[in-house]
Formats: sequence, structure tokens, C-alpha cells
Amino acid sequence: MNLRVGVDLGATKIQTLLVASDGSIVARKRGTTPATGGPSAVLTRVQETIEQLLVRADQPATAVATIGIGAPGQIDAAAGVVLQAVNIAGWDQPVPVAGIVGDMFGVPVALANDVQASIVAEHRLGAGRGRTNLLGIFCGTGVGGGLILNGELWLGGGAAGEIGHTVVVQAGRQCGCGRNGCLEAYAGRGALEQTARLQYDAGRPTVLFDLMEQQGRTRLTSRVWLDACLQSDELASGLITEAARAVGTAAGSAANLLDIDCVVIGGGLATRLGDRFLGDVRAAAQPVLLRPETANQIVLSELGDDCGALGAALLAGDRLAGS
Repeated sequence: MNLRVGVDLGATKIQTLLVASDGSIVARKRGTTPATGGPSAVLTRVQETIEQLLVRADQPATAVATIGIGAPGQIDAAAGVVLQAVNIAGWDQPVPVAGIVGDMFGVPVALANDVQASIVAEHRLGAGRGRTNLLGIFCGTGVGGGLILNGELWLGGGAAGEIGHTVVVQAGRQCGCGRNGCLEAYAGRGALEQTARLQYDAGRPTVLFDLMEQQGRTRLTSRVWLDACLQSDELASGLITEAARAVGTAAGSAANLLDIDCVVIGGGLATRLGDRFLGDVRAAAQPVLLRPETANQIVLSELGDDCGALGAALLAGDRLAGS
């Protein structure tokens, strides 16, 4: 079989898919991203997760034609190098991911930014089907973006779509990139947790950290945020509303600039929070938009947790076909 492996490498999880040539999903396997050990430990876990994926699908490694990897941060796709990924511990220097994983499995490996891969999948198979120009805003540990313009993935100089580092609040909260007021500082799960901890330590009551312990987690996961909001926790609800407002502001401004057909909101945090979060994003975007009715073209991801790995597999297939 001519199968492709897609990998969505995140700060907390490694999602892998085995994908057929028609884009259908054969099997899934998820692993946990190591919090220590740096790139070596993470890429070893990637190898283990892919091997477990193949066992689950009852397929030999020789059935894999190519591997696509979507990774966060700054990417040199042509060289197959993650230049920097601030949300993955220890990835502050260039890592030749494509070469290392290619040597592990003996197949061509294509590397892409994770949200660029996600928006490719949504464009072809998900919420962006039939659209010519669309933007993806994906809220997970950080906030990433991807652009489809005139039906094609727009790379710019290699970092196009970095909407997470668009400033939405002048002189606002400090972002992990070192700047102030970035969208990621308000809508990234890592930044939300940092803000919640600061307020909790200052005496603000919240159930967030009790829920975290009850669920056996060491971080405020998307599920923890959802459960706290469902319990009408004032701190959690306030921060999530603020996050939606920041996403809506960025989405509306980008839509004005690019005259795009659709904005796809995805990532673990946004998809877990669902329609209520989407409604708040639309409400925040409406007064920003030159054409307020286009707020209805802001939609949730249809592919959910699969979109990053699926898009990586599709891009890998494209590059293999063109090589």
C-alpha cells in the first residue's frame, strides 16, 4: 500500500495518523510530548508513536511512502529544520527534524508549520472546502495561523500566518516571544495558565487547579478550562471571554486586510470550548469588520484533533509527487 504518515507535533501531545492516498484515515495513535530531554527525547517519542501506529494498523514500515510532520514555531520547510519552537521545552536552537526522522524510517520526510498543515487539511477536506481565501487561527498551547490565498498555501518568506504574534493590545501582557500584547499572550493555553496562576497566587478564588489535580494533570488542559467554565468559575470564564475577544479582534482585522472568504478557528482549546467560544469570537469580530455580516464566515474546525497530522500527510504527498 502507498500510505503516508502524518504527525502533529505539539507542546503536550504527538498526534499521528496513517493516511491512504485518497486522504482517508487508516489508523490513529497519540503520544505524549516529553517535558524534559529536549529534541532528542521528543523525536525518539515521535519514532515510538509512529511505530505503535503501524502496529495498530497491522502495517509494516515498508508500506509507508512518506512522512509529513507539522511542528510549531519557526520552520525552514525547504531544509526540513525547526528553527525555534518556544512552546516545546529545549527547542530554542535549530533542529533538523526531517533529516533525523527520515533516517529513522528510511523514507522522505516533509516538514511544515503545524497550523499551515492544519489549514491545508481544512481547505481540502474540512470547514474550508470550496473556499478560495481563508485564514486559520488555532488556539492550543500557543496561537498559530495559516493562510490559503487564491487556493494555495501562502508561505511568504516562510513565516506567513503568524497571527499569534499580531499585537491586539498595545503595551499588553508579555508574550513568550518577548514582545507585549500579542494574541498568543491572551489566547494561548500556556499564557492563560500563567495568568491564572498569578491571579490565584494573589488570592483570586478559582476551581481551575482543583480540577487539574482531580483529573490527574500537571497543566491546565483544554478539558480543565471547559469544566471550570461549565461550573461558572469567574476567573476561568473571564479569561476565556478575554481570549475570545482577542481572537475575534485579530480575525476581524485580518479579514479586512485580506478580504478572505472564511476564518477557521481550531486548536485544542478552541475546539474543546466549542460553539460558545465561537459565538464570543464572532461577537468580538463584528464591530471590527468592515462588512459585519462576514462574522458568520468565522467557523469552527471540522477536523478537530486530526487536522494537523492530516494536513502534514497531505503536504508530504504533494512534495513527494513533485520531487
